[in-house]
Amino acid sequence: YRLTLVVELLLLFLLPAAQQVPWLLSLMLCLLAVVLVGFISRYSVLRRSRPLIYGLGGLAILLELLWHAGLVWAPPLGRLLTFPHVVVWVVFLLVAVFRKVWTLIREPFVTVSVVLGAASGYFTLGIAGGALLTSLWVLQPSAFVTASLPIATAGHDLSVTVAPALMAASFGLLTTVGTEVLNPASVSAQVLANGITIAGQLYVAILIALILGRVHQQLL
Repeated sequence: YRLTLVVELLLLFLLPAAQQVPWLLSLMLCLLAVVLVGFISRYSVLRRSRPLIYGLGGLAILLELLWHAGLVWAPPLGRLLTFPHVVVWVVFLLVAVFRKVWTLIREPFVTVSVVLGAASGYFTLGIAGGALLTSLWVLQPSAFVTASLPIATAGHDLSVTVAPALMAASFGLLTTVGTEVLNPASVSAQVLANGITIAGQLYVAILIALILGRVHQQLL
């Protein structure tokens, strides 16, 4: 739990640097996948879904590497891989959030690690929201305000350039701060924005109820 939270905080704080170094965000995402698969899933009590999380995590890392390699050596192939690559990351992160919540529900006592695990799940949800925004960018670029997004640098695909900004926008939606990168006239953008915000509020409400319930049981 603590290791996951540290990696996710590092990813969030390195987003400005990732704007200048396009491969940095991919490196942090791969590191997060390794942590989720190698540590969280390994020690989780949810054994039946381990093959699923292992497969999704490995596929996400593989597609991340193939995507960047394709954009450098074969741009048409890289662009073709953009959508499946983003979809796999979205599914992997959402499954990871679900497993983490289910694992936290099974914890008999509220400890510091459990609280940090709940916090790491919230950050995972924000990262998944960033992947969802990236998938919307691939499918419908008109759903975004182009003037509010970074301009593609020479030698880099636009999807790579805007990814850190979309990740930051997801956390803005998750925390109800909001973002200016979405086009208010786009129904798809508004639906996705509302979905990320509602998911964040529901997550907080559920985890607070869980923690308070466990504390009440311990006091009794």
